[in-house]
Amino acid sequence: MTCRLLSLLLIALALGGCGMFDSGSSQDHPFDHPENALADEQTRAQVVDPAVQVVRAVALDDVTGGFSFGSCNDQGASAFQGRVEVAFKLPADPSRLYAQIRDAMVQQGWTSGAPEGQVVHGDALNRDGVTATVGPRAADPGYGALQLYGQCRNTGDHGSEGAVDITGQLR
Repeated sequence: MTCRLLSLLLIALALGGCGMFDSGSSQDHPFDHPENALADEQTRAQVVDPAVQVVRAVALDDVTGGFSFGSCNDQGASAFQGRVEVAFKLPADPSRLYAQIRDAMVQQGWTSGAPEGQVVHGDALNRDGVTATVGPRAADPGYGALQLYGQCRNTGDHGSEGAVDITGQLR
């Protein structure tokens, strides 16, 4: 389990510059204004709380998770978003489990697709500006991943921070 958790945290770090982007014009965005910024705890809660809700709604085996701040640009600078990856052991037929997770999320108020103006590769769900994807975990065959990406509204200096283990909150 330690090896899998370490790989989960390394993936979260690697995803630091690989966020979703707005496909619209380069107009002024609300997160560019400090009065609309999210504090660190708000940024964390925006993605950790829904991850906990999903894990409690669906019986997942061997769950681990990590939280990180991810830059919303290629320079590793502000603004940042909260990111969570939850890893879980897959059964012989993972499609049923993925459907259970999506169904639980829809029951919790999530809708299919990315938020307006965002481009996400793969299937996505969204709620209150948070985007979630669920599918196989590329770095660890036999495991699935639920990934949540918050809004780009944290203006703190998080460029050198690593991922934080949230497995205890998920169980």
